[in-house]
Amino acid sequence: MKKILLLVALATIFSLSGFAQNKDIPFGHNELIEVTLNYKWGISADIAVINFNIKEMVEAGKPCYHLVVKANTNKFFDSFYKVRDVYESKFEVEDLDPIFFRRDIHEGNYFATNHYTWSADKMKLHAKVTKSTRPPVDTIFDTGENIRDLLNAVYHMRSLDFNALMEGESVPYVLALDRNILDVKFRFVCCEDKKVGNLGAFKTVCFALDIQQRSGDDPSKETKAFVVDKSKSVTAYVWMSDDKNHIPLFISTPISVGKLEVRASRLENLKYPLTSKIN
Repeated sequence: MKKILLLVALATIFSLSGFAQNKDIPFGHNELIEVTLNYKWGISADIAVINFNIKEMVEAGKPCYHLVVKANTNKFFDSFYKVRDVYESKFEVEDLDPIFFRRDIHEGNYFATNHYTWSADKMKLHAKVTKSTRPPVDTIFDTGENIRDLLNAVYHMRSLDFNALMEGESVPYVLALDRNILDVKFRFVCCEDKKVGNLGAFKTVCFALDIQQRSGDDPSKETKAFVVDKSKSVTAYVWMSDDKNHIPLFISTPISVGKLEVRASRLENLKYPLTSKIN
């Protein structure tokens, strides 16, 4: 289950280098997006619900966004594998650069925590990682790149200029998760109408997320040298609302057995009218 939820987080996301952001940030205070995780293997079952709630606040004298994500398995599946995960990210309003990230997951008998803080220039990331399966690790990532956390990347991706992406550009991101560095390429696939559960049909823009994990030095030390490990790569797809909100409405991601889909199931306090909705 922890691998499934990781893929969901990656799929719902993703150092931006020279690519234009949309000047109209597509989210605002108290926006709530709820998504339902569906697993298909012989039968189809909704196994978990994930809520994304963002608020505006002031951190160290600077306006910033505070995003909290909670993932819970549905009551029936609690008896098989209970999941209670909390993710938290803070990032600046001005440029959406990350400030702080926390990951606190409890899945069955497994638990893990991540605490990330960034240097003033955002080029170094201090990561404290604890897991039930090994001793705690204290790591400094110093790659000379703008490293983002999962949640910050999701909302930075939403802020991109979709029209420029449709012209064939792709956007590279560098993400940290646990003690790992991930390279993600965000690229346009197509525009299409998409049915999204009980919410109805929407005009959407589909993007691919090409994700590769890097391998490098001993992560218990200051980590600088990395090479891409091509054996650890995956491509996921996300359908975003074709309006000013850029909401992740539907996600499809590969898993070893069966099929995993994520669909938006509740939307509240959107910044702009949901003009992408067809019916």
